[in-house]
Amino acid sequence: MLYVTWLLTERGRRAATAARHVAAVADAHRSAGLANPVSGEVRDVVTAVRRVRSEVPRGKVAMEPSLLRECALGCDVRTALGLRDRALLVLGFATSLRRSELCRLNLADISFEQEGVAVMVRRSKTDQLGRGRVLGVWPGKRAATDPVRVLKAWIRARGDWDGPLFARVQTGDVITRRGITGDAVADAVKRAVQRAGRRPAAYGAHSLRAGAVTASAEIGRSDQEIMGLSGHASAAVMRMYVRRVRLFAGRNPLAGVL
Repeated sequence: MLYVTWLLTERGRRAATAARHVAAVADAHRSAGLANPVSGEVRDVVTAVRRVRSEVPRGKVAMEPSLLRECALGCDVRTALGLRDRALLVLGFATSLRRSELCRLNLADISFEQEGVAVMVRRSKTDQLGRGRVLGVWPGKRAATDPVRVLKAWIRARGDWDGPLFARVQTGDVITRRGITGDAVADAVKRAVQRAGRRPAAYGAHSLRAGAVTASAEIGRSDQEIMGLSGHASAAVMRMYVRRVRLFAGRNPLAGVL
């Protein structure tokens, strides 16, 4: 409680930022097999502050498929970092996973099938009991954004040792056996976006997830199909991503009037 209060007052952080910190603390304790120190009172404080401040969400810009292609092509695949970042961007978009879910993926969670790639998501924000789910990821028609090809290229460079799928790459292009953090996902997105000539501050890790949901809506996929990909437990939350896409999907109720 004291930590959250400090974030919101002394540090002047937004309620959304405090909520992410709270989720990270809870996740770290669960992963370590420790009791969750985040009580309902802590969450109530964050919710109350958000309501009092009337904070408007400042979501990151959704990554369009055309930008994803530019970003993937801009990765230097002569390096381990470039191979990893390309695979991270493409798989992040193709699965619509949250940054925490991407970071938790292990090599053992990836299975190459005849139809594509099977991705085991062992736990997520909406699956606190860890029941898990398996995502089927189809191949792409372009080499730079084909999840199958870019993952295989990264794994060849990474090696087949057990552990984090997306390992950290140190200075000197040295692949370690430690997993990446959520910040590393955001950094990879920003680097790629900047190379593509866009303003990196507008994009982040969530741009991949938002982009996948938005792109699915643009090609007419149903809410159920989109939720099957994104893992949203609430259709109302998922629709927040696609509302702008579908603004003009129907008929103009004032056609010919104005």
